[in-house]
Amino acid sequence: MEKRPTYKELQRQLAEARAQLENTEKLKDAFLANMSHEIRTPMNAIVGASELLRDDSLSKEDRNEFTKILSSSSKELLDLFNRILELSQLESGALEYNESEIEVHDLLVTLYSAYGQKINMSGKNLVLNYTEDLRDNKIFTDQKKLTKVLSYLLDNALKFTNSGEIDFGCAIQDRHNILFYVKDTGPGISDQQQANIFKKFTQVDNSYTREHSGAGLGLSISKELVEFLGGKLYIDSNLGDGSIFYFTIPFKFSESNLVLKEKIEAILKQNINEIYSSSNTRKNIAI
Repeated sequence: MEKRPTYKELQRQLAEARAQLENTEKLKDAFLANMSHEIRTPMNAIVGASELLRDDSLSKEDRNEFTKILSSSSKELLDLFNRILELSQLESGALEYNESEIEVHDLLVTLYSAYGQKINMSGKNLVLNYTEDLRDNKIFTDQKKLTKVLSYLLDNALKFTNSGEIDFGCAIQDRHNILFYVKDTGPGISDQQQANIFKKFTQVDNSYTREHSGAGLGLSISKELVEFLGGKLYIDSNLGDGSIFYFTIPFKFSESNLVLKEKIEAILKQNINEIYSSSNTRKNIAI
């Protein structure tokens, strides 16, 4: 016979449910306030630039400047809507897994080129590096979602790192997992802040006067996408010492690829920290 909960147990369960509901309400309020702020900022820029462009007396330089504002604000708004849509698809279970055989090297080179250009446009004194263990070898995964996760993490690193280096790449962790990472020399994140960093609509600084804009969705979407791919996302960071975001996904490759098999066995004879040392990254990734 099933044991019925006592009065005290029911009270405790009720209190926990109430606390969870209150926390959900706070998150909802924070989301609505944050969305209002994040949507209004680019919208105001779009409306203002559009009105100014109607002035026929504008110089060519001013017209180009307002056109740039119009374009960048439109992209910012589109990116926000895409993230909200992606989060909705993840939570509703509507996201589909599209596995294909991909060249990891090509993916990393594409990202290196794209973010090299972004760094140049930002005017920041940053060096971008990438390393890999899988040159000229292919793995099976969902390329679009893997690229999305790495892009979110690189966006985050670029946003919060004003000088120094950003490193990213991959390493074979074991026979069943491949590890990807993004490392920066930014301000770092405290242990207390790390506990909340992957929660939806949460940022290290949630105030309206914060230095960096954003809806607080990138890291939470990254975490869910990595889990969707069958892996886990981690952070290793200290205040003033930069951050490393790294994740593992299943290491799937063609069994007929004898060259890759031999390469895996050779790499697994090394310590994972030696791999990162040879990859120009510090030995502080906690595997």
